[in-house]
This record gives sequence, structure tokens and C-alpha cells, in this order.
Amino acid sequence: MPVSTKLTLLVLALPIGVLLVLDFVIFYYFKTSIEFTVLLSAISGVFLVVWERLRDSLSKKLEYLHKNFLFKLYSNVRVRRDSLFYPHPQEEVKKLRIDLEKYGKFIHFSLYPRGLLSQIDSFLSLHAEFYKRLKETEGLAEKQCGKANLHRDLMWDYIGLKPDYRSTSYTAETEEQYKGVTENIAKEHPQLVAEAKDLLEKTIRQEKSVFEKLEDFLKSNNLRLEEETFSARW
Repeated sequence: MPVSTKLTLLVLALPIGVLLVLDFVIFYYFKTSIEFTVLLSAISGVFLVVWERLRDSLSKKLEYLHKNFLFKLYSNVRVRRDSLFYPHPQEEVKKLRIDLEKYGKFIHFSLYPRGLLSQIDSFLSLHAEFYKRLKETEGLAEKQCGKANLHRDLMWDYIGLKPDYRSTSYTAETEEQYKGVTENIAKEHPQLVAEAKDLLEKTIRQEKSVFEKLEDFLKSNNLRLEEETFSARW
């Protein structure tokens, strides 16, 4: 539900609905409601003024949140598989999640999707478990290759985690070496490798869920989904 609709229900619809019910009751029992109708019109006018000002405040607050938190969070969870192999993107997601919880309220309701924070927490928890196992596999590879010669993207690929890219091309000799290294790791530590693969896929699915929830929220509130271009600002 768009936040503007929530505001309307909160400030305008509920109080006026109560007044209309009272007006009906008075008219039904006493057959007169002229004075009360005048009162209703006056109160409705006050509610309308209050609603207009709150709507303006809501619009400004939502724009602020979109610029500083919502869009940045949305951009950070675009289901980019390779970003999950590093801690830094998730640290940014965690910071944005904390800021959104701190600043994302208006009156009594949240200006972000319901359940979003718990979904982000689940995503971060899954990623932490995956990253822990990723570092363990890297440590095992370092013992065979040496830290200075460790090509992480090649190791990730052959271990079965399938990153989207390799940082460079490698010689056939290096490819063969890492194939043997990862085969040894998979043979000696099958549970570790299986857990890393499973946790990666769960993390990706949870990140996708966060992304889709944010996307639906931005669309329903007519908030932009792409970076603002120079020409769009002028």
C-alpha cells in the first residue's frame, strides 16, 4: 500500500467516518442534524488542512529517505553474485538498514516495506555464514598454493561457487593447478564445500527477496528505480 494511502486513512478517512456515523445516529433518532452537519463541515475542513500539510511533510520525508537510504539500499541488493564474495557491500547494506530503522518513521508508521528489516537481517546472517566458509576454503587453498600465489576467483570457480567473472585470463598450467587444488579440498572437506554452495544459493535467494520488496515499494510510491542523470536534474 502506498504510504500516501496510509496517511489518508490515518488522518482523513477514519475521523470523518466516525463523524458520519454519529451524524446518521443523531438524524435517525432525533430527525434533525442541521447543526451537527455544520459542525461536521467545519471539522472536515480542519482535517483537510491538516491532511494537506501532513501530505507535504510526508512527501519531503519520503524523498529524503529515498535519496539517502532506500535507493542506495536498492542499488546494493541488485542480486549481483560477485558482490557476495566480499564483505564490504554487505557492510554498506547493514549501515543502511540501521539508518533506515532510525530515520524511517513518519507519525506511527514506517516509510519502508513491512518486514524489510527482518529480511535484511536474514540476508546478512546468511551471508556471514557463507563468508565464514568461503574464508575457510581460501585458507585451505593457501596451504597448497601459498598466499602470494592465490587466485581467489579461479579457486571460487573450480570449487563450484561460480562467480560471474574472472579478474584475468590464466595459463593452462595455472588452470590445471587450481583444478587439482580444489579437487583435493572437495575430497578432504566435502561438508565444508557443500555448505558453502548451499549457503551461497540461500543468500542469493534472500537478497533477491529483499530486492523485490524494495522494488515493489519504490514502484507503488512512484520513486525512481535508476540513477538520476545529469539531464534529469535540469
